[in-house]
Amino acid sequence: MGENLYSEGTLDEMKPVELGYRRDSPLQMMFHSHPYYEIYFFHSGRCNYVIGPNVYTLQPGDLIVMHGMTLHTPNPDAREPYVRSMIHFQPEFLHGFLHREYLAPLLKPFEELRNYRLQTGARKDEVERLLADMAGLYASSAPHAYERFLLRFVDLLYVVNELCRAPMATDAGDAARPDRERHVQRVIDFIEAHYAEDVTLEDVERELHVSRHYLARVFKAWTGWTVFQFLYHRRINQAKTLFLVDRALSVSEVSERVGFKHLSHFSRVFKQWEGCAPEQYRRRLADPARRNGEAADA
Repeated sequence: MGENLYSEGTLDEMKPVELGYRRDSPLQMMFHSHPYYEIYFFHSGRCNYVIGPNVYTLQPGDLIVMHGMTLHTPNPDAREPYVRSMIHFQPEFLHGFLHREYLAPLLKPFEELRNYRLQTGARKDEVERLLADMAGLYASSAPHAYERFLLRFVDLLYVVNELCRAPMATDAGDAARPDRERHVQRVIDFIEAHYAEDVTLEDVERELHVSRHYLARVFKAWTGWTVFQFLYHRRINQAKTLFLVDRALSVSEVSERVGFKHLSHFSRVFKQWEGCAPEQYRRRLADPARRNGEAADA
């Protein structure tokens, strides 16, 4: 089951910022959402994390910022300790805690990127030290311990903001070309709505009222992918999600549900993106002990 740090009592009775530090209890996988923002840090173990249509294979040190309302769930390998820290917080609380001038950039990653996986890299130790310090204060009954915890939390938000600058700058830098940004976003929105259908560039052109040749050129320049590479990536991500959440589905059923007309095409694209055939991927999910061996064979 998804973890809810506000599970006991009402939100009004709970602290505005809640910390679950280095939890290692097993979970029953269940999609969930919540009306508060979340910072998730992966310490160790093996875990695929599903957020909406995306599946992330986590590495120790990965950090996820979550808007909260998108359905999400971790899917850890039960054969290894699954160690993670989560912070849930109500953004409304920060409006009273910080001046608006300082608050806006700290909430920007959650509001613009919404759900984003970050690799902390060289800052991994810094994040872990901050979390450990926060945990000590959070558990303390000393005077002003929680207030000091909140100050450390704001420090963590600054670190998150700095880690998010590159992906946010990519979006912000496009402000000088609003038409191109708008067209690319509309293509992405169209694919999100119709990826399971028989999509053609002519369909996109007709829907957006923009030349398909222009869209293809702008989309490639903007994203580094062709429209169809993006479409196939979306379909493969959805296929991985279906394999994860409904293991009774056959490969053929998944192929059809995500929009491939021919199973052979689905298998070829899946192997191109994932490095293994869809049946191998499905078997690895069912038996994690076989993952390494099959990955070597793929």
